[in-house]
Parts: sequence; structure tokens; C-alpha cells
Amino acid sequence: MTDAKSELIIAKTILSAQAEVIISREQRIRNIREKALRAYAERRKPKPQRKSMTAEERRAVMNSLKNLNK
Repeated sequence: MTDAKSELIIAKTILSAQAEVIISREQRIRNIREKALRAYAERRKPKPQRKSMTAEERRAVMNSLKNLNK
């Protein structure tokens, strides 16, 4: 009787350990999926557009670049 009872306890312990491993694996997979979804949503956001420079600003940039090379 005690052998059968101890075998049942051992089997129960093994099953609970296996269940914990499976649960932790599923949680890790779920976290990876959620992180991937957040990254995808972030990439889907439109990027802010820069204003085009005026002719005066372009001239000022070109002059400053020329002065750097002197």
C-alpha cells in the first residue's frame, strides 16, 4: 500500500514539474509575441516629415560647409 502511495506522490510531483515547465514556456512565447506586436505597432506609426529648407537656409548651410573646408 505504501509503495503504491509513494509512486502516486512521485508521479504527481513529476506531472506538476512538467506542467510548470510548459506554463513557463507558454508565458515566454506569449511575452515574445506581445513584444513583437508592440514593435510592429511602433514601426507602423508615420514618421514626422521634415520641413523643406528655404533658399536662404540652403545658402547658409553651403557657406558654413565651405568655411569648414578652408
